[in-house]
Formats: sequence, structure tokens, C-alpha cells
Amino acid sequence: MTQTTQATTVTATRHDLGGQWELTWTSGPDDTPASVRTATVAATVPGEVHTALLAAGLLADPDVAWGELAQTWVGHSHWTYGRHVYWTPTPGARTDLVADGLDTFADVYVNGHRIGAARDQHLRYRWAADDALRPGDNVVEIRFSSAWDAALRHERAHGALPSPYDEPYSHVRKTAANFGWDWGPHHVTAGIWRDIRLETYTGRIEHVRPLVRLSDDHRVAHLSCHVRVDAPEGSLVQVDLTDPAGLPCGSATGTVVGDEAVVALTLTDPALWWPTGLGAQPRYRLHLGLQHVGVVLDTTDTRFGVRSVAVDEIPDALGTRWTLVVNGREVRVRGYNWIPDDTFPSRATPERVTARIDQAVAGNANILRVWGGGHFATEEFLDACDERGMLVWHDFLFACAAYCEDDDMVELVTAEAEQVVARMSAHPSLVLWCGGNETVQGWHHWHWADQVGSRGWGAAYYLDVLPRVLHRLDPTRPYLPNSPWSGSIDRDPTADTHGPSHLWDAWNEADYTHYRDHDPAFVAEMGWCGPPAWTTLTRVVDGETPGPGSPLTRHHLRAIDGVHKLSRGLQPHVPTPADGPDWHYATQVVQARAVATGVEWLRTRERCGGVVIWQLNDCWPVISWSAVDHAGIEKPLWHALRRSFAPRLATVQPVQPGPTHDPAGTQGLELVLVNDSPTDWQPDIAVRRVGLDGREHHRADLRPTCPAGGIVRVPLPPALAQPADPRAELLVADTDGDRATWAWRPERDLLAPPPERRVDTAVVDGTLHVTVSALTTLREVCVFADRLAAPLGVEPDRLVVDDALVTLLPGEQHVFRVSRRDGRPLTAAQAAALPDGAFGLAARSFGEVAR
Repeated sequence: MTQTTQATTVTATRHDLGGQWELTWTSGPDDTPASVRTATVAATVPGEVHTALLAAGLLADPDVAWGELAQTWVGHSHWTYGRHVYWTPTPGARTDLVADGLDTFADVYVNGHRIGAARDQHLRYRWAADDALRPGDNVVEIRFSSAWDAALRHERAHGALPSPYDEPYSHVRKTAANFGWDWGPHHVTAGIWRDIRLETYTGRIEHVRPLVRLSDDHRVAHLSCHVRVDAPEGSLVQVDLTDPAGLPCGSATGTVVGDEAVVALTLTDPALWWPTGLGAQPRYRLHLGLQHVGVVLDTTDTRFGVRSVAVDEIPDALGTRWTLVVNGREVRVRGYNWIPDDTFPSRATPERVTARIDQAVAGNANILRVWGGGHFATEEFLDACDERGMLVWHDFLFACAAYCEDDDMVELVTAEAEQVVARMSAHPSLVLWCGGNETVQGWHHWHWADQVGSRGWGAAYYLDVLPRVLHRLDPTRPYLPNSPWSGSIDRDPTADTHGPSHLWDAWNEADYTHYRDHDPAFVAEMGWCGPPAWTTLTRVVDGETPGPGSPLTRHHLRAIDGVHKLSRGLQPHVPTPADGPDWHYATQVVQARAVATGVEWLRTRERCGGVVIWQLNDCWPVISWSAVDHAGIEKPLWHALRRSFAPRLATVQPVQPGPTHDPAGTQGLELVLVNDSPTDWQPDIAVRRVGLDGREHHRADLRPTCPAGGIVRVPLPPALAQPADPRAELLVADTDGDRATWAWRPERDLLAPPPERRVDTAVVDGTLHVTVSALTTLREVCVFADRLAAPLGVEPDRLVVDDALVTLLPGEQHVFRVSRRDGRPLTAAQAAALPDGAFGLAARSFGEVAR
């Protein structure tokens, strides 16, 4: 705490130093271009060296062609950011330079005086600047050294640590994915990547932690408002509370003791914050004023939600359950893992990030897991989740590697955790902290012991450092030491019996029907690879035809043995298509089918508390596990999961598969209703066994009741479940406008007639209606809006289609609606400009590549 002896006090002011700086290359590899060595580059802050060089035309787009391989010199170079700052001293006050994020190793100078240094990308830094500043013009310089070089030095000094990649990322506190991942490029970034400012004050509010505890009956909320300050002795904190309607509902004053004031308030019959689909998302507002001798030194506002959260780990027949409980209600989780939305964080604008969250909500997800190899979520991300009821599981920043436990690293990790736990504590969407990703799994399964020896490998963080920080600063949220996790560091974390599992055996080793081999307590990762939209991929493969024969396609596929696994995934279902549109479409559809198969199976398991898919988004144009590609275009997978994640789901499943594995369901089929909504469900369901020629062989009309939060199984009689000819029939279940299907044989074995369709178009109220009429049975019909963009005169990412993966029987039709994301209307003239045959590749069905 700072004691002030001056007679005067002032209100804190903050002078933003964002905007334009000058960037210069200081030193680096011999292959640094001569044009860069001598250039003074205009650099926007927040930003990265890469983005500044791109804007200046000094770096080719590293996403395109082989551009990634031509930019490694950037991460091995040293750089200097500089700018002029006008400053006027304030009597009795101090001035600090505050950087919310410097990436990663930097020395900070004011007028040539070194005032501090950074060594952790994830930390906010504060340095006293008074002694270096002078009235009038000042020069601020931030001199960055190479994070890659620093990591290598640490590795050489302390000994190599095991990781899945030949990169020393775990030796520095920097975004692990910057060093390359199985879905991401190798871009070792540097720069002023978060806000930077001068703060002048005699007292300031450091952070506010509004911790809420609800009574068992949820009728009373006890708010403990912890306000960390840097202020003179005797200062007071005034807290004023307003309800979600903006009406005053409480106030109190607390005295600063040491560096914190604690102010308690009580709410009776509070408005509860609920996850999406289960209720509203009201938030209360706190206005806080720091006062000393009648003068307001600093103010801040924050919003918070009232809700309780816990994890149910009650023992069951197989082990223990692992179910999230919010406000006393079990919440069956349906969601996605979240990775950085762009390799360069400054390009992941709040608008772009919010659009991704909206896609998750529109796709019926209710949770995002922020993965530990990226960076901590921004306030904009969390605010968007708060507003939408999107739950957030947040890893601390450890991923897939052993981590050094020396004193310096423990100090950095502790500071990271303290800052981020305090910053995020107000957000009701944040419901779980997790120690890290697949590090305990690595210790158990990836043969680390010989390499690590007697050194620490990270367990101290997950079992001691992080829990202690949470206990001190925010004990209101559950904590999971790692993912996957089986309840103890000594127990195999890959077991299905306890805690969150990661299911990768199907993608890595088998057909997707093997998802049904599992009955886990919870799934925190599972997924299947597939390409991005056609236009997203063709933009970066530099004229090559997308497919396994294209070197640039392979370059934009980072999954281990990815080409082989994509082909193996196709083989049980279709002959592996040649390069081009057939390969692209088939791999997209198999990705969608694979993940939907696993999700629907897991949602019908009573003990499974939820499933979190790997992954929602991409950080560059890549063939990956994502549901939304880097251009923001929804893959067929997104459409499949919108159905599979529906709060009310009707799905056809085999009766519990036996030990011989029975993917065709010859032991019997059942219709399973899953109702995650807060009200009972009694749908009208028509179940039909039909021939591929459209003839109906048997039908049953059902009206089962599924209670709120329940699962109901309806066994199907043999007349429906047992086909006369499994190669020539489908089971179709139509429920409230939704259709579930079951095929007893894969497409390559079906005796289906060649697919025939008619496509008609019309513009209705500014939307292009594409009507597909089935002349034969059509499976997995998709209309790819991005492939219509060029003839419509629109950028590919500006168009969106409302549906995909539609199965039509002969004589049926479906209207696909193509519109602009910005709401601007399409015109009849644009539609008339579509050339003959425009829908030959823009409208596809699976039978076209199954023959």
C-alpha cells in the first residue's frame, strides 16, 4: 500500500497509449529481409509485429500457400516499439505505466531510462514512471527480444521437458499454440498485444471481486464485495448496488484495511442468472467509489450475476458421476472447446469473437471450454457469455506438456492466477476453473518419467499453487485439477468411470461407430477432422485442387497422420473420392456424421453429464476438428450438432451394444427422447421403415412423454427395427418437424438408385430460396452458400444457409434459405445472374459420392 503525505488528493486518470506506434527491427536472423532491417513501420497498438508488417506490405500473408514457412525469422528477431507521449505532472500524485499484455520478453524505457521488464505474455504489468517522465514530450520504448530464443535458453539451462511437439513452449509463459499445434501454424509472435496506458493517482481501485453465496432455498444472496486498492490510510470504499432493472437496491461503506476493503450486502429474493435455455440472465450492477478525506480518488463499475454452481460427483455403479449443477438444477452440458480465434489476437476483434459465441448459442450449445494452450479470455468474451447464458469452463494455461516448477516459474504462474481469478470473478458465466489440459494424462501415458526424472513436471501447480489462489480469491467456483481427470492424480485419467474423459480412440484408430463403446461420466474432448468451406480452402492452396494429392492441402492439415485418418474415416462409408469437390464434400459429411453419432449416443447415457466437442473455431484456414471455419462459415458439422445439441432430441439408437460391437443394431433399435428443457415434452412421432425407392413398409405413430430433464427409451418393434433387406431400406423418425434416420448398412453397400433432384430458386423478402425436390431418395443434402457467393457478387463469408444435411424421400422437397449475414437483401437480379448449373456443386447429396 502507498501512503500519501501530500495535502492534496486527485481523482485517478488514465491516459490510453493505444493507437499508432513506430516499430523497428533491432536484430535477428540472417534471412531477415533487407527491406525490414531499415524500415520504420507504423504499428497499431494493441497489435503484433506480424500484423504491423502485414499492414506495411513487408510480410506476405502467412496463411496463404507456403507463407507460414517464410516468416519464421519474425519470431527469432528483436523489435522495438516507440512513441512520443505528452505528460503533465500532477502535484501529490504518482504516475505508473501499465501494460495489460506484452508478448513476451521486453524491457521498458522512458526517455532512455529502463523502468521495468516483462517476461510473461499473460501478466498485466505496472511500473512507477515518475522518476523517468518529464513535463512535456516523452519517449516510451518497449524493446522485445525473441520468446523462442528465451524458451530455448531455459530448456538448455534446466533440461528438456516432454511435450508433443519439437518446440520448447513449456519453458516460457506464452501462448503454447504460437509454437504450432495439430490445428495451428507456427507463428512465434511479439508485440504490445493488450492495452497500455499511463495512470496518475493518489489512490486507485486495483480490482473488485463480488463473491456471491446463495442460501439453500435460493431466497437470499449474500454478497461479499472484496475491493483491492492502492490508497492512503483511512480511505473508504462506497458500494452502491442496482438491480437488473436499474433500480437502487442497496449500499454500504467499508474501510480499507491494508490493501483491501470488504463490503457485505444481502439480497432477498434475488433475480437468478441461468444458463441459456433454462431461464433469464439478469445481472446486478455495482458502482464503487474510493474516497479519502471527502475526495473521490477513483471509481469503477462492474456487473455480476446471482447464481450457485457445483459439481455433482455422487458415486454410481461404474465409478462417480460428474455433473454440473447451477442453482440446484442439473445442467446436462452440450458445448465446444474454444481455441484462440486468430493466430494474431488483435485480429480476433470483439465483434468477431461475439459472432462465434452467437454461432455456438444458435447451434444449441450451452458451454465453451477455454483451452489451456491459448490465452485467458477477454472481458468482451466473458461479457458476451454472461449476456447469452453461455457457460464457461476455463483452463489455466497449461497444455499437453511437462512444466518446470522452479521458483521463477511458480512466481509467474501464481501472479497469472491471482490476476485472472480476480478479474473474472464477477462473471456468472464462468462456472469452472481447470488446472490444465492433458498434462496428468501425459504423465500417466506418454512416458515422461524417464525424461523428467526427479524434477517437478507441473503437479505442484494443479494440486497446490492454483487451488490455493482460488481458495484465497474466489472459493465460489468448482475446481478441476486437470482434463481428463479421474478424481485423483494417481488414478488413470483416461478411464470413463470418473470425471471428464477425452475420447480420441475413434478418430485415431477406428470407425466413428466405436463412440458407442463408451459410457463415460463426462466428455471434455472428442472430435473428427474435416475441411473448411470450399472457398476458405481454395483461397490458401494457391491454385491447387483441394484433396490429399495437393501438397498445400496437406500443409493446411496438421493432424498427425491426418490424410490417412481422413481416408480411413471415409472407407467404411464411401469409396475414397478423388481430389476436388467430391473429396471435400465427403470428408465434411463424414465429419458431421461422426461427431453427431458420438454426441447423440452420449446424450442418451444416463450417467453422462455432458459432452464438449473439440472444437468450435479455427485460428487460420485449416482442415481441423472445428464446426466453424476461420472465415466464420459454418461447416456441415455445425448444422449436424445444432440438431444433436437440441434441448429436445429424438434419436434412433441401437439397444446397448454387446461385447462383439454391433454397429448395425441387429440386437434391436430404440427411439430415445432426451429432454434438457425445463418443461415436459410430449411429441407426436411418426416412425417408418421405408425402402430406398420410397415405399413404406411399416409405420408406427407414437406420443411418448419425456419429463423435464429426463431420458425416455421407446423400444421399436421388430416390424420397424428389422429390415427385410438391410441394403435397401431406411428407418425414418419424424418428430416436431425434425427427422432422425437409421441405415442398417453404409452407403457404399446400399442398393440405392442414382440420386436425382430438381433445384428451383426464387428470391423471397431478400432471401434466396433454393428448393431441392427429391426424385429419388437423397441423403445429407447440403447447399453450400459460399459457392454461390461469386455469381451473386458477394464475399463468401457474407452468405449463410439456414440448414444442411437433410434427408429427402422421393417426392419430398426442402427449401434452403440463403441470406446475407449483415441483413442486407439479395435481389432477384442477383439470383437471375446465377449461371446454369450453379447448383451442380453448390447442392450435393451423399449418394453422389457413394457410388
